[in-house]
Amino acid sequence: MVAVKRLSLATLALAVFVGIFVVVGASASDPEASGSDTVEKGGFALDISSAGRDQAEDVLGSGTISGDVGPVSGGSVVPGVQLRGSNVQVNNPSLDNIQTFTGFRPFVNYTQSETSTAAFESNIVVGYNSSAAQTFTFPPLVRTAWTISGYSTSNDGGKTWTSGFVPPAPGSTFTLGDPSLGVDRAGNFYYATLGDDGQNNVTIQVNKSTNGGRTFGAAKIVQVDNGGDKEWLAVGPSPSDLTKDNVYVTWTSFQSTGSQIRFGKSTDGGQTWTTKTIYAPVQNADPTFPTNAVQFSNPYVDPANGALYVPFMHFSNADTDFIQVMVSYDGGNTFSLLHFNVPGTPDSTLLPTVQPGALIDCGTNGGLRLAISSGANQGGRFGLPRPPQASRLTVQPAFAARNGILYMAWNKSDSQFFGDPSSHSNIEFIRSNDGGQTWTTPIQVNPTVANDTQHVLPSLALDSDAQSVHISYYTQHADGTVDLDMANSHDRGNTFPASRTVRVTGVASPLPPTNVTLNASTTTNYDRSIRPCYALGEYQSVDSANGRLHAAWGDTRNTVQQPVNSLDPISGLLHQQTDVFYQQVKAQ
Repeated sequence: MVAVKRLSLATLALAVFVGIFVVVGASASDPEASGSDTVEKGGFALDISSAGRDQAEDVLGSGTISGDVGPVSGGSVVPGVQLRGSNVQVNNPSLDNIQTFTGFRPFVNYTQSETSTAAFESNIVVGYNSSAAQTFTFPPLVRTAWTISGYSTSNDGGKTWTSGFVPPAPGSTFTLGDPSLGVDRAGNFYYATLGDDGQNNVTIQVNKSTNGGRTFGAAKIVQVDNGGDKEWLAVGPSPSDLTKDNVYVTWTSFQSTGSQIRFGKSTDGGQTWTTKTIYAPVQNADPTFPTNAVQFSNPYVDPANGALYVPFMHFSNADTDFIQVMVSYDGGNTFSLLHFNVPGTPDSTLLPTVQPGALIDCGTNGGLRLAISSGANQGGRFGLPRPPQASRLTVQPAFAARNGILYMAWNKSDSQFFGDPSSHSNIEFIRSNDGGQTWTTPIQVNPTVANDTQHVLPSLALDSDAQSVHISYYTQHADGTVDLDMANSHDRGNTFPASRTVRVTGVASPLPPTNVTLNASTTTNYDRSIRPCYALGEYQSVDSANGRLHAAWGDTRNTVQQPVNSLDPISGLLHQQTDVFYQQVKAQ
């Protein structure tokens, strides 16, 4: 096991860290590779596994679900930016369901969130995690099938939608979430997700649709990797032949020596794949330097020249972490790091940032997480807060490129301390006009508005107009409710005027009860199939096609009545739940 350095920072509540990934594992091809998916900062073990990896650990574990303990006693449209129609729910609500088994809290399968969107002509596909499609046997209570990787498709430009689930790999009855979608120039859609090979091994896999997203074929396994997490997909021209499209996937692999960025490439439309490790940093004894911990890669292909960019997070053992960007000009054969040249950083390839959110306790089954939250503190472990409504945060850089001009946005705390419970957050943006040799000074994208405290999880799209840059993000207000906003620039990102920022959501919505106390150490999500503190998901999405922007996000405006059950601490409660909504935007 990797040795973890415990830090003594000034204030314990402000001293949380995403540091070394503590993993017991093996090589890329070894199906026994696995890990604890925790990191440490200031003595706290922080869980940063994705939703897909959480589900993989649940599904591919013992298989038998334990009985439960009883509940604790007592316990506006701006000029030049127009919304086309109203918000539309894209996931089919009739698929939501409630399952109850004697001696167990009910399974309220009502979570759809964490969106990835791809559009081509009138075809739009939105991928998301869904708890709706799972099968149990009883007794004993064993989950025998669960296709978490859901999608909804519109073939009429967003007017009507149908819903489905991508098929598992042959021999498997499970997909494990973390959707990432792309589309090639022939209109074929690709859906990358975590999965299972039918033999209790985690896989990185890709499904393909050749009929406008109506249906997807069986998953093709990119690689079996039991250390695998947070895969992301990109489609674009091959630099050796710009008339052909390559499909790329990057992901994190947790290993005994730390975490690595791994890479898959297909030159035949996703039928076959070659894979390799492209970045494996080593441990660093200096807590302020990046160490052997990387995560949240997000590949993007420049459609003009086929250059492949891979931004990702690289963590230190101190309050400040770093963004790095790799580039390949030869279709992934070789990679190099771009330079930011920020004075005072340990290395010229590092862009410093402090991750947003407060550190909260999501119970032994949810881990210690950075999150936005609301509700009265229920009292967590280690003196940390345990708010009942919470949605966890990540820092995945949002990225785009066109003709060698690079665009990047990320969410950043306004505090110098990691996990500061009093911190707010903003969306930062930079651009390079010369392929990453030099960069503009970071600017704040979101307008400063009284009572808007958090701005998180950005997604970035370039419009057909080369001057137009669009960044969508969640805004949390002082009352705890959340909206989706979109900042719009008409000068390639030099400015994002407040007058061109639009509120995409038609209604601000509270977070659902995702962190409900069961006992001193354990909490539960209202949807007990999903780990605590998971509500909106770890990303939302915006894509551009045919002069229109297509935004999709996790939305909590709808409610569900919790079944009456003596084992359930929120028995009978009417509360928010999570669905996926869509909005078309036209920016001029």
